[in-house]
Amino acid sequence: MSRSQVQAAVRSGNPLTIRMADGKEYHIPHQDYISLSPKGTFATVYDDEEGFYILPLLTMTGIAGSNSTAGAEG
Repeated sequence: MSRSQVQAAVRSGNPLTIRMADGKEYHIPHQDYISLSPKGTFATVYDDEEGFYILPLLTMTGIAGSNSTAGAEG
């Protein structure tokens, strides 16, 4: 995935799910649950218990959601 694809999905304000190359999925209910690194090489995704996951954009394979980037491939 590119930084611009992830940013567009987050900016839509709709819930989304990020799919990773290893088959894991990360649900993003609101844009407060994700942040992108300044250079756009990874994203930090937070869960409801304030745990976090650092996800490399290079291993993101898709975004599912109800916006124009739904199903986008990297």
